[in-house]
Amino acid sequence: MTVYQFQQASSEHPDRCEDAILVSPGNGKAPVFAVIDGMGGHQHQLASGELLTGREAAQAIRNVLIEDLEHFPASASAAPGDETEQRVIAGLTRAHQHVYNDLNGGDGVPLRNRIGAVLTAVVVCENGGRLLVTQIGDSRGYLLTDGELIQLCQDEDNIEYLVRQHGLSEADAARISAILNSYDGVNEPLAEGTIMLGGQKYDMYMAWRWFLVGNPALNIPASNVVINALGTSKIDPIAEKSRIEVSAGDKLCLCSDGLYKNLTDAEILAGLQTSDDPAKALGEAAWARSQDRSNRRMDPDDISVIVVTF
Repeated sequence: MTVYQFQQASSEHPDRCEDAILVSPGNGKAPVFAVIDGMGGHQHQLASGELLTGREAAQAIRNVLIEDLEHFPASASAAPGDETEQRVIAGLTRAHQHVYNDLNGGDGVPLRNRIGAVLTAVVVCENGGRLLVTQIGDSRGYLLTDGELIQLCQDEDNIEYLVRQHGLSEADAARISAILNSYDGVNEPLAEGTIMLGGQKYDMYMAWRWFLVGNPALNIPASNVVINALGTSKIDPIAEKSRIEVSAGDKLCLCSDGLYKNLTDAEILAGLQTSDDPAKALGEAAWARSQDRSNRRMDPDDISVIVVTF
């Protein structure tokens, strides 16, 4: 197993990266990997004068996960409901409550100022044979296997928000996501047919753009809105979970949205397949795109990538 990693702070706050990375190769235990994306724009000041931002939330969550998730045996089961899953969920819950109670003071800080984070965390179970993946929010995990790039969990973003509000079908949501994941920011994507949005029919060639920038009239939030996060609400978040078998030569890629909002799925696939250091290659490509103001896909966000080759 070979591990590559890359981090780059956003050009909007180059003095601090609000993401955190957890890389625990195992050393006889089950390897654990996580990308934790602190929520940008959320911050508040303590009475001491210390400013808390997404960086502090991400680092606090990382510290809890180190304490709670680095002790699984290499043979740990990835099966639903088994001890591994229970302990992972307990660790995520403890991390959430720590940020909510200790860093945000519960409801003492207005919601718009509460710091928090989203994450994707993976435990390599069953002696390297299967992954247990948990995700809260819109960070992502991919597996490259047999030339196919598989997204491991569903994004909890503005598209999923409309699905849960019954304003958008799961089938139409998948079509919109496929368009956004393939759009290179320059060439118009193939967007044929129609979708039903809030009970009304719209041409897809128009509608997909609304999920980039938002459409208040149709109750579509902007693409940087997430509907599930650690630390911001009294209610414990429920993680998306998936399990997938891995084989020799497969590659796991965990990333914050600073990577995939700047790169298409095809670009991520190519970087994983052709680069000697895929995390660096992907991260640098995303950084270059994030500075290209002529490209509609550009997103000046923190970029974090972990790539694990099995």
